[in-house]
Amino acid sequence: YWTSTEALASDTIPERLAVIGSSVVALELAQAFARLGSKVTVLARNTLFFREDPAIGEAVTAAFRAEGIEVLEHTQASQVAHMDGEFVLTTTHGELRADKLLVATGRTPNTRSLALDAAGVTVNAQGAIVIDQGMRTSNPNIYAAGDCTDQPQFVYV
Repeated sequence: YWTSTEALASDTIPERLAVIGSSVVALELAQAFARLGSKVTVLARNTLFFREDPAIGEAVTAAFRAEGIEVLEHTQASQVAHMDGEFVLTTTHGELRADKLLVATGRTPNTRSLALDAAGVTVNAQGAIVIDQGMRTSNPNIYAAGDCTDQPQFVYV
């Protein structure tokens, strides 16, 4: 399977691409590959942009479908296999086959081994560093930015 990094580095365009995840990165890559000629199917555990205004998710879903991108909302893969050069995903909507599988379900902060509590830095239950609007942590001398923080992971591709 591909991560977002591997998808961006690919020099081939798959005929069929399945995307697990509905993060900004997942959706940007889904649209990019569709526009490059792939038949793209997005598996979203909820609706697209479910944490945002529902109108945003509805508009993006409608735009994707108008572009030929299949969006399967409230769908998870219960099983993934790689057989005979293709990925086979078992979902509540049936079986889905793809030449490539992009897994873009978000990034988990890699902070557990940093002993941040000893430095007086607060992390949430997922290990993300809690910051304020100025990117300052609970220790006023330490700042944090990027995927290790508790902020939305909106990045450009």
